[in-house]
Amino acid sequence: MPAISVKTFAGERPKVDPRLLPNESSSKAYGCHFDNGNLSPLKRPSLTGIAVIPNAKTIYQYLNEYWFAWDKPVNAVASPIANDPWQRVYFTGDGYPKVTNNVIFSGSNMPASAYRLGIQSPETAIIAVVSEDANDEVDPNDDETRYYTHTFVTEQGEEGPPGEASARIDIRYPDEEGTYVSLALSPPNVNASNITHRRIYRTATGGGIADYLFVAEIPISQNQFVDDIPTDELGSSLDTYDYEMPNENMKGLTSMANGIFAGFFDSTVCFSESYLPYAWPTGYQQTTEHDIVTIAALGNTLAVLTEGYPYLFSGINPDSMAGQKLESNQACTSARSAVIVNGSLIYASPDGLVGLTSGGLTSLTRQVITREQWQQYQPETIEAYHQEGRYLAFYGPELDKAFIFDPSTGDFRHFTATANCGFNSLVDDALYICQGANLSKWESSPSYMAYEWRSKDFSANDLSFACAMVKGVNLNLAGLRIFADEAEVLHLAPGEVPLSAFRLPNTRGDSWSFEVYGQATIHSVSIATTMREVAA
Repeated sequence: MPAISVKTFAGERPKVDPRLLPNESSSKAYGCHFDNGNLSPLKRPSLTGIAVIPNAKTIYQYLNEYWFAWDKPVNAVASPIANDPWQRVYFTGDGYPKVTNNVIFSGSNMPASAYRLGIQSPETAIIAVVSEDANDEVDPNDDETRYYTHTFVTEQGEEGPPGEASARIDIRYPDEEGTYVSLALSPPNVNASNITHRRIYRTATGGGIADYLFVAEIPISQNQFVDDIPTDELGSSLDTYDYEMPNENMKGLTSMANGIFAGFFDSTVCFSESYLPYAWPTGYQQTTEHDIVTIAALGNTLAVLTEGYPYLFSGINPDSMAGQKLESNQACTSARSAVIVNGSLIYASPDGLVGLTSGGLTSLTRQVITREQWQQYQPETIEAYHQEGRYLAFYGPELDKAFIFDPSTGDFRHFTATANCGFNSLVDDALYICQGANLSKWESSPSYMAYEWRSKDFSANDLSFACAMVKGVNLNLAGLRIFADEAEVLHLAPGEVPLSAFRLPNTRGDSWSFEVYGQATIHSVSIATTMREVAA
């Protein structure tokens, strides 16, 4: 005899007519979990007791203990240097690019302080004066023609690009006793990068093109230096010629493999020197056809999502990045919709969710949801996170609506919750969300949400089902509605669902469905014409 039996449960596929859904799929899934195929409620977030600034838009966990918070979208990245003694964190989105460390971060609102990322070149050239004895009887065949330059250095030993060369100095007896050059030095016009020292360099040959060799490092407060160092005692060559500061409008900071950082402004992609996040040569920049929305690292590949075509930039060195434009019109509608889940970058496009890997692009929801249905999720507002292999998204102007998309099954489920922002912690594999000024841990509360799950429409051809049975745990927490031709046939409120098979009112219908709601764990729901069938 005909019977309805649902023993595994799954989410929604809005594009598919309810009568054509697989048996386990739902026409409505709200507040549901589907662990082990059962239907169960989502746990609520639990308060951590940690408070951050009100209405934070970005949070970041520092040293597994402290929480940074900003009132705007910010991208923060930890230092790529192993065992960094300064435990630096670099971030963009809060004005010009910045860096904080374990000395200056602490305060009532963290990070309490930060320096500007990068080191400027000296604005004023060195003024060099040769000792009188050295200049005596100078002729056209001088032993040495010398130029000087200098660089600024931070407390962390980060060295910036050189300033302009000094005027030419001609020295007849460069290495004789009594020969020296007096240098006059100017302080930086602005010191937002924690500059504490400068390094002095000079050329060391008398003709042709000479490299600059290290002379000395002195405190930034010192404005005079006497150079009487012999040529054979000079240090290594200057190698920071193109260590430029990042563009002041750069955002989207991302850490790639091999210690390379990436960022962007307008339609320009920027790459840093490997393991030197303060050095951003303009020679490493590349452009895209449309303005960039966000970027994300996939190993040695940088995914660049734009207002038009997506791009992939690949390479193991920043000076050899090769760009590939993907001929797909899947633009990114929201920077914060882009999340890496199981090695794939998932983001919101105008048509639905898109998955991007180093191998290319795939539409994840084409068979699940129509473009018109997708617009109800207001994709331009989506802010998403990864959660146990799933894509968890908040949307709406107040971010007070949410859905979960499971890329392994291709279905949706919904719930109501508010999150100003969130952070995926790798330390404890947990998602933290910010609600107002309170920090909560996702799905860690002992209390549960109330779920609603409605089945597909089962075709019955004017059939009268006589009985039903629900199996599960804590059935007293479950309610049940049964429908025939969209009309409610039976409603059992929580506490009324029997533990054994039960009779249905005498009703006929061409289409049957049921809805379970509450907080119980449901193993199966059966509807049939005989008691033997539902109990099987």
